[in-house]
Amino acid sequence: MLAADRLAQTAASPIVLIPKNRGLSGQLARFRDRLVPESGVQLAVRGEDVPFLANEIARSGRAVVAMTGDDLLDEWLLEGNALDARLVRRRIAWFDPSAIYGAPALCLAGTSPEVLLQPQCVRVAVCSRYRRLVERQLLAMSDTGIRFEVVPIAGAVEACVGSGVADLIADIVVSGRTIAEAGLRVLRVISTSDVAILEAP
Repeated sequence: MLAADRLAQTAASPIVLIPKNRGLSGQLARFRDRLVPESGVQLAVRGEDVPFLANEIARSGRAVVAMTGDDLLDEWLLEGNALDARLVRRRIAWFDPSAIYGAPALCLAGTSPEVLLQPQCVRVAVCSRYRRLVERQLLAMSDTGIRFEVVPIAGAVEACVGSGVADLIADIVVSGRTIAEAGLRVLRVISTSDVAILEAP
């Protein structure tokens, strides 16, 4: 990987944004050689920063190949952002046999489904990286008479139910081990994620 301060030396080379996130990196290993140009300047960044960075690079006229999760890209778009006209978005199916839904799944989890069966105010601790995706789902569920209060949390949302901070959590579930250890179970799958590829020539 090259440091950002060396980009000026390779202005003609496409910039390749590789996510640091462990799950995304593992998925990319399957097809990275086919997607990454040999002359590309590779930069390791957080997956949630990829959409913004790819957009800015495309707007500057540079070639870019960027990889992230579909969910992270959708979250960025829900913030009111739009992809530059030069960027083409593609999807590659996520394949993870250890994932209970075949791919990372954004889920609503709690100790019992009964919390969703009667009109009340339900506090939902939400991993802040997925706040808008979750809010969209909760809005669609509000016709049941339930009012939802979103509590954004940077990490470890599974601790919020046991501590009484929230009634439910919304976070990414892969194997399901972490939520099971917290005494929780999936009540609803909001979405599953594929790999998103953004390219501008």
